[in-house]
Amino acid sequence: MNRQTYRDGWAFFILVTLVAAMALAGSYIWLRVDLKTEAMYQHHRQVNNQLNLWQEQLYDAKWDSVADTGDDALHLGTYDEARLMADTLAWYVYPDGHSIIEGTAVVDLGGKVRPGKQAAVINDSGEPLDPEDLARLKQAKPWLENPWLGSYGFVIQAFQDDPEREAFVSPLIKAPGRLVFVVAAPWRGGGGKLKGAVIQQIAINQLFNDLIKPGAQGVSLWLMDSKGTLGVATNQLAEASAKAFVESGALPQAMAKGREATQAGKFGAGGGLTQGLGRTTAQLYWRTMEDGFIVAVVENTAGMGAQGQRTLNRFGVIALISLVLLAAAGGAYTLLYLRREDRMLEKTALRRYTGTVSHRVRNSLSVIRGVNEMLQHKLADEKGPLSKGLINAELAIEDIEDTVRELERLSQGKVDLVYDGQVGKASMYRLHPEKKQGGQG
Repeated sequence: MNRQTYRDGWAFFILVTLVAAMALAGSYIWLRVDLKTEAMYQHHRQVNNQLNLWQEQLYDAKWDSVADTGDDALHLGTYDEARLMADTLAWYVYPDGHSIIEGTAVVDLGGKVRPGKQAAVINDSGEPLDPEDLARLKQAKPWLENPWLGSYGFVIQAFQDDPEREAFVSPLIKAPGRLVFVVAAPWRGGGGKLKGAVIQQIAINQLFNDLIKPGAQGVSLWLMDSKGTLGVATNQLAEASAKAFVESGALPQAMAKGREATQAGKFGAGGGLTQGLGRTTAQLYWRTMEDGFIVAVVENTAGMGAQGQRTLNRFGVIALISLVLLAAAGGAYTLLYLRREDRMLEKTALRRYTGTVSHRVRNSLSVIRGVNEMLQHKLADEKGPLSKGLINAELAIEDIEDTVRELERLSQGKVDLVYDGQVGKASMYRLHPEKKQGGQG
């Protein structure tokens, strides 16, 4: 085969393969950008929806306590104090005995809890817990029967400083083994004179476990109060993010937005920012519970970049397999094309050669035929073997002429060689008319 034809065939194959590869690569890059954008959008929406849910749950938990302490303050003096505290706490007790609230009590003007206090050691019927349940709960919370702080003077002080205050929610307060906050309502007598307050005490970890943790599996999350006291951080990334948030001065700004949102009748404010945490860049999403607490989710930007990666990987594998199959099909086609081209070149060379041979044989045959006819004319009366030999020679000349005509037709493309059989190691061929447009040649 002509070397140029060989090179041209494979060059065409490489060109087609490269064009197909470029098309697949372009599709992959386009889909990668589009899919990652869509995946990031869906992910951001999911995170924001979850934060909105937690914000609402924190808001509801706070206002449930505000409403119940307010109702209890209204009923003091007309209802047995201990029974009132027990009946209120019973609404917060779960069937397994644990409660989101550590206890509820009435605080006097000196900041001390009154005897009617009720710790979370009752069941949902207001009756004392079964001793086995109580022992089980005390293993995790040794303070269960006596969760009270040494003084609640800060609650009384808050209501004395603002005689019109209707509710109070404290920042986080350190207590043995945990952080707690206090929700309180004022207990006022005739003329609005302050007599004390009704409080509910809540551990931030218990609040997190009951409200937020079920939807925060594998999430880097932190929860802090308006003073910057970190109540919950699910991992080291969350701790670093919370620390950076406070150090950057973003906390007062977030709480100011939360205060404005509350005045507009909303649960709180929300937002997001990019944080540099050492060598790591993270994206932070946060929500406030009014202007008292803030909950946030932080994500490593490298991890966020993996959104939609599984689908991209699958598409990449499919694209690669498609390209390999395309290349294999193109290679097979190129080989068949080159073999066919080789046969065509051989056929063309054969036709040219048969044309030359038939021309030369026909010239020589004309001479032989002329001599044979001359001898037959001179020996017209000869009846012996020589006359028969001349006749046989004439027949042989006609056979040779038929063969020459077949060679000429072969050289002209009017017939083609077809496989006829095998004799030993030699292949036998015969001539067969080629099909032409409009019929046979």
